[in-house]
Amino acid sequence: MHRLHPLLKLELLICFSLLVFSLPHYLSGMLLFGIMLAGYRAAGLGLSFFWRKLRFIIVFCVLIFLVHVLFVREGSLLWQKKIAFLQLEVWSLGLGHGLLMLFRFLNIIGSSYLFVATTDPNCLAYALMQAGLPYRYGFMLITALRFIPLFFLELEQVRYAQMAKGIDLERISLTNFFKAVRYLFLPLVLSALSKVDTLAISMESRAFGLHPRRSYLEKQPFTRKDGLAAAGVLLLSLALFLLLRRYTLESLY
Repeated sequence: MHRLHPLLKLELLICFSLLVFSLPHYLSGMLLFGIMLAGYRAAGLGLSFFWRKLRFIIVFCVLIFLVHVLFVREGSLLWQKKIAFLQLEVWSLGLGHGLLMLFRFLNIIGSSYLFVATTDPNCLAYALMQAGLPYRYGFMLITALRFIPLFFLELEQVRYAQMAKGIDLERISLTNFFKAVRYLFLPLVLSALSKVDTLAISMESRAFGLHPRRSYLEKQPFTRKDGLAAAGVLLLSLALFLLLRRYTLESLY
């Protein structure tokens, strides 16, 4: 997974996402979930990495599943139990819709995180630019990806500095929220504007955007082997869609 061309991995992510949304049955979602976990194993990350990085998303998906199971009362009644004043019931459509939403969330977020974990953002931007994306937009993507961790680090530094001055930003309340906006985001906005000004001066001094094409320090060649792999991904995705759709339709009717 790490050695694949960035554009090929982007195609895999798009095809996988389209399959997730186009197949309307939870059995297909379960199969795609297994394929995604196999992708984590192929990338050398394993199930422990999947649980460690996405455990909040997994808990959130389980809550979505429970809400559908307990509050969607359509189809045929599968199970019921009265506990004190509560009447718990599980209906077929509630269970099916809950499983469908659970696997959709897990598949979309899990596959996106797998793509991010195995793809260097600089290589992705260079591959897109070498494939035809105007390098101005590619530079915008690289700049955004590089500034995100920098702004997160500065947010931590500003927060610790304000706490050292005796400003309480830990307790959650409406007053503390507006105080956090005032004492945290104002320094961050000023820092971001300063960095944007410096970056703009640097770009102007290097005549950024003067030429229609640019040179690259690192090449991301899209070889014939990558082209065959891309065509194979499309054919495999189409075959998987037709097979799973036919199977799920037969299981529904």
